[in-house]
Amino acid sequence: MNAGIIAKQMLVLFLIMMAGYAAFKKGIVSKEGAGSISSAIINIFNPCLIISGVLNKTITYSTAMVTENLVLVALFFVVLIILSRLFTRFMKLEPGEVNCYRLMMIFPNLGFMGIPLVRSLYGEEAVIFVAFYIVGYNLLVYSYGIMLAMGAGAGDKKALPWKKVFNIGTAACTVAILIFAFHIQVPEVVGTFVDMVGNAAVPLSMMTVGIMVAQSDLKELVTDRKQLMLSFISMLVIPALCIPLMKLLPIDPVSYGIFILLIAMPVGSVVMMVEKEYGSTDGSISAKSIALTSVLSVITIPVITFLA
Repeated sequence: MNAGIIAKQMLVLFLIMMAGYAAFKKGIVSKEGAGSISSAIINIFNPCLIISGVLNKTITYSTAMVTENLVLVALFFVVLIILSRLFTRFMKLEPGEVNCYRLMMIFPNLGFMGIPLVRSLYGEEAVIFVAFYIVGYNLLVYSYGIMLAMGAGAGDKKALPWKKVFNIGTAACTVAILIFAFHIQVPEVVGTFVDMVGNAAVPLSMMTVGIMVAQSDLKELVTDRKQLMLSFISMLVIPALCIPLMKLLPIDPVSYGIFILLIAMPVGSVVMMVEKEYGSTDGSISAKSIALTSVLSVITIPVITFLA
């Protein structure tokens, strides 16, 4: 992978993040306003981003490569779910922290960072494979993720609220799958609308992360052993271990590159949003982790792409 291209893209995303940081510090965006932006992202912009990944897209990749990536999506989340359980046992966390740290490890920032990075490396056409990951991601976050969030504050298991599972996120995933499976085409104006609204999710999400950083105690962030350990393992150790293992598999270089790039992403902002929306915590732990890992990713992602 071209580490130089990735470094430039990470710098752009970092600058957007800093714009959010400055907007909050200058009072342009309030804490309540940031909450409204987050709600709009999870209910409007993110669903459009999911659908835009497959809407009116022409795929020239082979059926075998499509199947290969679908298998890799399943492998991606199985690996992270298993490692999240091992990590929380190793760290000996408090009962109320366990599910929160599992959420942070299982759900990295695939769409908001992954899409622009994959597009810069492999072109617009390769974004369809990121869409596969995003569909799997959202199906998981709006089901298993909600289940973890509901128990994050008490350390116990609760019944999954099916009415909450069948929400706009899962609806967008279902629509995306149907569009892809049946090659559904829509009028150009509809496709343009969905693309434009979906693309807005990237800068808005990164600005939201910047706002989180502005609200965080930076000294506390860089001295928090648990947060630093999560960042180190999630963004350096796991991707570095995956590199030689993935090279053993007979897969396409593009499939390999996308897998490694996405597994090196920082904690996804959707984790805090889901915790606030469905959990019993205020999302403060995940907010700190999102802020810390997003800033560190400016360094760690180029390092991983260089090693890959």
